[in-house]
Amino acid sequence: MISNRRQTLPFFVVLLMVVSVFAFTPASAASSVQVTLSDSDNGIYSFASVNGSAEYTVTITNDGDIGFEEVEISASFMDDTWLSENVTFSVSGDEAPGSLLLGPLGSSAVIQVQVSATVGNGAKIDFAEVPMDINIVAQDDGGEDVSVGLGVIVCVTNWIAYESNFPNQPTINTFNMGDSYDYQIVVENIAVTKNPDNTTAPMPIRDHINIQYSGISGWTVTSDDEAWHPFYGGTLEGMDAAASHTWNVAIELTGNVKAGDHVVDFQATSTDPDDPMGGMPYIQPYGMTAIPVSAAEWYGVSVSGAGSRNVDLSAGSAISTWNVAVNNLGNAKDTFSIIWDTSGVPAGWTLSAQPDTSGEIDWQTSSTFDMSLTVPADALAGTSASFSMTATSSNSAEETASQSFTATVDQHYGVSLSVDSDSKSKAPGGVVDFIFNVTNTGNGEDTFGIMVEGNALWAPTASQSNITISAVSSGQFIVSVTIPEDRSAGAESGDIIVTVSSSDGESTANHSVSVSTSQVYDISMDYLSGSDGTITIIQDVDVFLTLNVTNNGNGVDTVTFAMENQPPWAALGSDSMQIGSGQTVTIVINLSPDTAALSGRDYIFQVVATSADGSETTSPDLTAQIEVKETEGEEVVTEELDEEDEGGLPGFSMFVSLLALTIVVLSRRKD
Repeated sequence: MISNRRQTLPFFVVLLMVVSVFAFTPASAASSVQVTLSDSDNGIYSFASVNGSAEYTVTITNDGDIGFEEVEISASFMDDTWLSENVTFSVSGDEAPGSLLLGPLGSSAVIQVQVSATVGNGAKIDFAEVPMDINIVAQDDGGEDVSVGLGVIVCVTNWIAYESNFPNQPTINTFNMGDSYDYQIVVENIAVTKNPDNTTAPMPIRDHINIQYSGISGWTVTSDDEAWHPFYGGTLEGMDAAASHTWNVAIELTGNVKAGDHVVDFQATSTDPDDPMGGMPYIQPYGMTAIPVSAAEWYGVSVSGAGSRNVDLSAGSAISTWNVAVNNLGNAKDTFSIIWDTSGVPAGWTLSAQPDTSGEIDWQTSSTFDMSLTVPADALAGTSASFSMTATSSNSAEETASQSFTATVDQHYGVSLSVDSDSKSKAPGGVVDFIFNVTNTGNGEDTFGIMVEGNALWAPTASQSNITISAVSSGQFIVSVTIPEDRSAGAESGDIIVTVSSSDGESTANHSVSVSTSQVYDISMDYLSGSDGTITIIQDVDVFLTLNVTNNGNGVDTVTFAMENQPPWAALGSDSMQIGSGQTVTIVINLSPDTAALSGRDYIFQVVATSADGSETTSPDLTAQIEVKETEGEEVVTEELDEEDEGGLPGFSMFVSLLALTIVVLSRRKD
């Protein structure tokens, strides 16, 4: 047996299989012959095992108006190991190997020839499918030949597979989704052995035969036969002589296939276990196991591309886009109408034009378009827009699909900061308040953290650690600065930096303020130590009266002096002077009572000190008591009362006064 040498059919052989009926070549304008093939196993194919025969019926028709005197039929092979003598032609009990003279063929006459091609043991089989030419030569009465060639294929195989109705087609069933119909696939052992008397007898085979569905997806083939695998199909490990095996298979439509006619075909293959090299598998030509089916029309639709979008308005208005697809889930062309619900789109939000139809969509394809939503820049965080669409099949109103779209504004953050004044001043120990204004420039309520940095000695403090402000709104807080008690006029706090930060930590604003120490004007005046501000003066005697003036303020003060209620003979030694902070100086009042001064009278007056800021301080009362001069013609002595030297020793002026009185007494005694 040589079935292990079966190979696939080369391309040039396939070209020979295309035509089952060859046209005539006219010998003359009125000469014509037509050759047709019938009663083969499958078109131009006929099956035979080694020692078996491939059978064909050739019909020759003279379709011209001139008769042929002689017609001859013969066979030839491209492979010279295949002998034409192994082809037997027979007609009406007359047969011959290699070729046969058929005699005359009148106009419109028909003759049928049986052709039997025996597969001999000596033939070389490079391929399981062997091309054979059947040649017809017809000679008319003019001696002209008309030649017609017919190409057939000898399939060398030990078995054949076919649908149980072959060569007729089974009933064409129309499948809806989920429908199932039963069919039968038959495998027949055709292998024969040659007997000594040249007859043949059936023989068992060891071929591994497989039958598997090889058509388009969407069809599922199952069988209750134990020899049928859900994935690998039916498998036979050899067959008995002249045996056949039938698989009862169920074909079900389980997937989306195009509406219309289809073919569920089974691929029949085998390998020879006796070939130690495995060999090429034998593949039976298509057609014998083909089962015609039809898929009914159905309709369906889905919509994709919807969903939610987050919108960032930090850079201004924004556009959200959806790529929408209307998907034809049916198995035929369809058009889908589209209805939109935009009631959930706020005023000021702009939706692009909404198509009302998908247009015609082929099965398993889609129609796509873009939808865009423009969101205004002033939309607040958390606000949203929603809209939806519903697509409906034009062939089935029950087939609909809806999708919803949503766009929500994300919160973005921003802040600005201002203050009522960049700098302020106050006296030492005072508290300065800065009023800060915070503006939420984001689009949602936010809580801002407040941080104050500055010289700790000035104790800058915010009124609160954070502040919550609605979108596009403002709020206030206070930063207080306490001026240290010991600060001189003009002393500064340095920069006090106030920073506010949004809750995302990314948006901040800061502002610097400063505080300066204002000058405190505080002048006090008092008697010299040991004095009560009262002095007794003799007429025509000059006396100098002094007061202590102290600058209790925190800066140099230019002080001007004046007297109130003073007698005409009282005068200030200086009407202004500069006094440093904490410094005490003396002012001199010159008293020169004349004879007009009334003896025994007390003159009460005051000194008024005016600071640079205009504030006034009045001294305690000063009293001048006038004593009458007792001796006429006496030399006038000038007395200085209550005057201190530059050292400022207490009681010195009193000492001077006593010294003057002693001199007067001694003068009187001398006189």
